[in-house]
Amino acid sequence: MRKKGQGFAHTRAFWMFVSPALILFTVFFLVPLALAIGFSFTNYDGWKTMDFVGLKNYIKLFTDADFYATLKRTFVYAIVNLPFKVALPLLVASLVCSKYMYGKTVVRTFIYIPVLLSALVAGITINWMFGEEYGLVNFIIQSFGGTPLKWAMNPVLATTVVSVASNWVSIGFYMIMFIGGINNISQELYEAASVDGANKVDSFFRITLPLLAPTTFIVLLLSTVNLLKEYTLVQGITTGGPGTSTTYIIQYIFNQGFTQMRYGYASAIGIIVGIIFIVIAGIQFKFSNSGGEV
Repeated sequence: MRKKGQGFAHTRAFWMFVSPALILFTVFFLVPLALAIGFSFTNYDGWKTMDFVGLKNYIKLFTDADFYATLKRTFVYAIVNLPFKVALPLLVASLVCSKYMYGKTVVRTFIYIPVLLSALVAGITINWMFGEEYGLVNFIIQSFGGTPLKWAMNPVLATTVVSVASNWVSIGFYMIMFIGGINNISQELYEAASVDGANKVDSFFRITLPLLAPTTFIVLLLSTVNLLKEYTLVQGITTGGPGTSTTYIIQYIFNQGFTQMRYGYASAIGIIVGIIFIVIAGIQFKFSNSGGEV
């Protein structure tokens, strides 16, 4: 009886700890997911109309040229920015972990501050820096005799601004992950490599990088997902313009649902995009050398 009582107490404690997260997961993920799946088979307009239309939304989706164009634009944006999402935090983490770096705590704090900023504040800051008339970047360009650039009017420049902002606000978060990985590497390995004649560059590529493979895989996975679902920052900077040059898949879903009031169609897009994201994550797990270690 005593063992049964202890077992019941452990079970009760387990569910007491798990239930808050389980409730939140159910309310904010499972229920919306079930509703989205249900809406995807209707012509729900967010108000009165909600007739069952079967696979009509999915059939329309797979013949929608705008959907394919937006998806392609999203993939290009993610592929171009992914190397920077991994390389820049790794470089910064390596520098702030160096024994030659002074004021490490202050430097880490300043680099991490953008992570704490809301998307609105980050967007205002970036818009100020890249403003056409009074922007800091154009001021510097003019100081060297150059011509101010119309950042918001040029599709390539607008995409560049979004990319810079995305890397700026995330570099601190991934830097912390790399710092944790670097600090877990035994210093004896570097000492042994130094005795064998290896310089700092050799030690970085032969010791640091291989041993950071699990951390790099996590950063790669998180960066891929975050790039594919980039939304708030883009809305705060360009709102998808000029034209549709910075309109990515999440903006497209939002526009279809909340702007054009086609909730059923937007739900179908969301389901397909979610499946695509899962497939991409699965491929990364399968083909990454670190996938089995995480």
